[in-house]
Amino acid sequence: MKVLYFVGATGGLGQEMAKGLATAQGFDAKVALVRSIGEKTKNLESFGWKVQQVDFNDLEGLVKAMPNASVVVTTVSGPDFVDTEIKLINAAKAAGASLYVPSQFGVDHRRWKPGFPFFVGKKVVMDHAEKVGLPTLAVYTGLFSDYVFAFLADLENMTATLVDGGAGRFSFTKRSDIGYVLAKALADPEFANGGSLCIQAETMPWREALALVEEVKGQKFTFTDLTGEEALKQEQELLQNGDMMGSFRLHLLGEPARGSLGCDTSEGAKSYGVELATLKQALEVTLL
Repeated sequence: MKVLYFVGATGGLGQEMAKGLATAQGFDAKVALVRSIGEKTKNLESFGWKVQQVDFNDLEGLVKAMPNASVVVTTVSGPDFVDTEIKLINAAKAAGASLYVPSQFGVDHRRWKPGFPFFVGKKVVMDHAEKVGLPTLAVYTGLFSDYVFAFLADLENMTATLVDGGAGRFSFTKRSDIGYVLAKALADPEFANGGSLCIQAETMPWREALALVEEVKGQKFTFTDLTGEEALKQEQELLQNGDMMGSFRLHLLGEPARGSLGCDTSEGAKSYGVELATLKQALEVTLL
């Protein structure tokens, strides 16, 4: 018996991915492990997931909650995501899982300047899985087209930041599409023993992406223009002052201008025939 386990399915990314991931073939059961039962778990059940409540801090309980584990997919996030993932990796290994899909979705940090705390944590997770001998499938998607503009720009006041004119290239993928592509990848022999999966619907310079937002909203942005070094200085000041989110925004916008390529996931990207929403299509759904 082979069981697919999904952890983090009640979070923002998890809720979007759940319907598509439930289409994965080759599993006898699909189980979503959740911290608490509520309205969001009803959605999971409607997609075909069996929902099971478990304490993520209880290693023994996690292992017992994963009988016949074949693949464990996680979309956990938050300030404690590293500790949570390490516990999940230990539990998945003890439960006999053959593949672990960590919450790496987004930037390909292998092609990104090291050192920013968020990405340091992502690498710690991957290193721990390697240490315990659990194969991983890391999924790199670029930016979430149905979420990222609310984070990287002020859509209410239509203000945005351009670093070096916004020439840095970014890949965009709708969160719900990730679930469908990952479901196909789990049946791909190429990834039976782990690896790296890149997904992207479209890739373009940041300024062109913002132009699509302007087109969909029928409004123009007012821009703040920064050089790569100016953005880095502000990023570091925000980080020193404890503003992690503000610092992270400038980090994402600035690194492509300074030569980091991890936001461009177009090379070797796979879709398995899944029709991925274009950036404009995703914006029309989320902004109108």
